[in-house]
Amino acid sequence: MTQKNGVSRVLVVGLVIVVLVAAIVSVSLLTRHPTPTTTPSSVSTTSSTTTTTSTTTTTSTTSLISVSNSSLVVEEGSQPDSLDPAVTFETPGWEVVDQVYQGLVAPNGTSVTTYVGVLAANWSVSSDGMTYTFYLRKGVHFSNGDPFNAYVEWFSVYRSLIMNQAPEFILGQNLAYTNGVNFTINASILNSINYFDPSPQNLSVMEYPYQSVQVIGPYTIAFHLGYGYNGDYPFSSFLATLTTPLSFAVDPRVVEEHGGVVANQTNAWMETHAVGTGPYELKSWIPGESVTLVKNPNYWGNNLPPSQWNYAIRPAIINTITIYYKSASARIADLKSGVAQMIEAPDTDYSVLKSIPGVNVTILPIIFGSSQNIFYVYMDPSFTPFQNLLVRKAISYAIDYQGLIKTVLDGLGVQYIGPVPPGFPYYHRATAGLQNYTYNPVKAAELLAQAGYQATLPNGTVLNPKGMPFPAVNFLYDSDSATQTYTAQIITQELQAIGIPAKPSPLTSQGYYGVIDATGNSTEYPMGLSYYSEDYTASIDYVTALVEDDMAGTSAYYNATVYNWTVQAAITSNPQLEAELFANITRAMYNQYWFIWLFVPYFLAIHTDNIAGIIPNPAGSAMGYFMFYSDVYFT
Repeated sequence: MTQKNGVSRVLVVGLVIVVLVAAIVSVSLLTRHPTPTTTPSSVSTTSSTTTTTSTTTTTSTTSLISVSNSSLVVEEGSQPDSLDPAVTFETPGWEVVDQVYQGLVAPNGTSVTTYVGVLAANWSVSSDGMTYTFYLRKGVHFSNGDPFNAYVEWFSVYRSLIMNQAPEFILGQNLAYTNGVNFTINASILNSINYFDPSPQNLSVMEYPYQSVQVIGPYTIAFHLGYGYNGDYPFSSFLATLTTPLSFAVDPRVVEEHGGVVANQTNAWMETHAVGTGPYELKSWIPGESVTLVKNPNYWGNNLPPSQWNYAIRPAIINTITIYYKSASARIADLKSGVAQMIEAPDTDYSVLKSIPGVNVTILPIIFGSSQNIFYVYMDPSFTPFQNLLVRKAISYAIDYQGLIKTVLDGLGVQYIGPVPPGFPYYHRATAGLQNYTYNPVKAAELLAQAGYQATLPNGTVLNPKGMPFPAVNFLYDSDSATQTYTAQIITQELQAIGIPAKPSPLTSQGYYGVIDATGNSTEYPMGLSYYSEDYTASIDYVTALVEDDMAGTSAYYNATVYNWTVQAAITSNPQLEAELFANITRAMYNQYWFIWLFVPYFLAIHTDNIAGIIPNPAGSAMGYFMFYSDVYFT
């Protein structure tokens, strides 16, 4: 969505006074008399609210505690990119962060649309969808003993926004550190506040109503949408964005002791250390080798009766979790020998894994974790031949989709109609009446000939021999990805077969993402493979990634009508309208052929038979699928 400040929500008649902390960058505020200890009776909105109470599940672990639960060995292929919740943007980092740190809410088990409270006991949403108010749990503390409260949460969210690292946009689309008119939070202000015993001046900053994150009281905090680059709109998937590490509680004392907050910069200590409120503590991270987590003996959840636990806050059962980072062959060997109890492995090893005695291999549904990767072929409109709908349609018929799934994924994948993958809300309604793109090289050649180009039938016959030869086109792919390499090799051969001289053009991951993540057109790589995996669990995340004019990447696809449907889908709270809008978006993209939807791979959950308690949820992290290790135990 186009960048603009939600300033219409902050046009207030009143006197502007200069307040706040001396010796720091000043902030201009509307006149307000702070009350440092009393809780205001309501948030700064006159709209009515709907209250949501966190779901709890009664659970007992007495029978699960035994010497066999002393340690678990997990083996994966990639180590964390960072352990800082404001920085990590890859699955291995989220996996560790999700065990040590905690946020306000988490997905409700396997659900894509409902949530349970973690640091929030419950919450309410204003009738206009613009304000989310969270009522925080009392008695929560970090593993070092520092307390958690609304002031700490205020700090944590603004810290992520001000640091402005890769995942910042997840919150930044709805929240900002400035209201665009008369209030700005900066790093100096964050570093100057006492979050455990705030002064009246501190409170006047945090309780100011016309900002994205407002402290209502020591254990009540409100999020006011409309200040981020989405503009002055509600966002129906806002709770989903809060399940990501960006809003997880970070101890401000620990941050201050190790360099504080610096705008647009990472914190070296926080990237390799972790102090959170979660059921596990970080014992060690040996780069390139392992991460070791140990049960947090001071975990606040230990003080709750089991009737108040849910799967996201329950105390850990296994004492030590060690995650090693090894090659695929080494991981499988360790699983066979009993060294490892859980591993990550590619789909192509499915048959081998199934043959190992005492090992459980489950093909997870599409909604879980890394299996949410949607793969597709992009075409850049700046490349003249692609401006012809017949050419794009011809390409859709030139690809053997089922052959790709069989050859590249060993059959462990599914063809789909994008941009939203199967299993997500409204997928079946959005794709109703549509058929997956089909492989028909004869029709592909005929369409290419109709477009004015020379084309070749499977029997070698040249159609439209006096037509234009199709110009050579570089076909981009990531050479560090086996999936992309095999897929690109097959597709370029299929395109060449009908008369499109597609040239395989590999780049290493660094170079590949430099092209894919850029905005605007790519004249050097007007065609290639791309994929998208969710940043937060919501159908709208997939759509905005492909249709927004400032996020379209290499394809530079933009359609004003589709864009407007996307905006409406993001802001509506009407399920019927949302389903209709997703259907409109899906059909429009399907019939325009700018993206040729290929496949979504399945993901494997692999562990020994004596492990139980694995509850995957769709947040896309940990072992390639999201889970809390605190739920896992040995039988």
